[in-house]
Amino acid sequence: EGPSYSSPMLMDVGGVRQVVVMTEASVVGLALDDGRLLWQLPFQAGRMAYNASTPIVDGQTVIYAGSGRGTKAVRIERKADGFGATELWSCDTAPQFCSAVLKDGMLFGLSDKGNIYCIDAKTGTLAWLDGTNRRNFGAMLDVGPCLVLLPEGGELLVFKPSRTGYEEVAKYKVSENATYAHPVLSGNRLYIKDRDSLALWTL
Repeated sequence: EGPSYSSPMLMDVGGVRQVVVMTEASVVGLALDDGRLLWQLPFQAGRMAYNASTPIVDGQTVIYAGSGRGTKAVRIERKADGFGATELWSCDTAPQFCSAVLKDGMLFGLSDKGNIYCIDAKTGTLAWLDGTNRRNFGAMLDVGPCLVLLPEGGELLVFKPSRTGYEEVAKYKVSENATYAHPVLSGNRLYIKDRDSLALWTL
């Protein structure tokens, strides 16, 4: 299988450290010490979709998602013959490009339809889906009391990690050009890379 656009994550199951990563058509767990395959879950993208969202590891739970296939949570457990995955829940809502953020037991992301959403990470229930279409590319950050989303339109959104609905705190126009790079927050400094330039904003 070829690579995907997601990043690898680390987890520990029964004392075995693993790298969890999406490939072109699967979600896999690889032993950190020698790279051997420990478990594999098929996750083939259809038509023009591909695996771009980074999986989330929460203890022994792995949450992964893809456009047209929803968001899924599985528990990875050690068994007599190796490792196995048990599905915990599945939700139809999922991102295309934006990796979701897990905060306070809730999963926040930007859907493949361009809407900010919140999923209960314990049950997989869709808590809310914001009605505003912000296009389907964006990068989300957990900045403590708030979440920050930078959609491709160049408007930085700051909102509360609410369980009941989208609660915007502030928004700033940080670029007139398309923004596809992940913003970088360092102390009170925020670095924004758009199509043509890199800018520094202070908070």
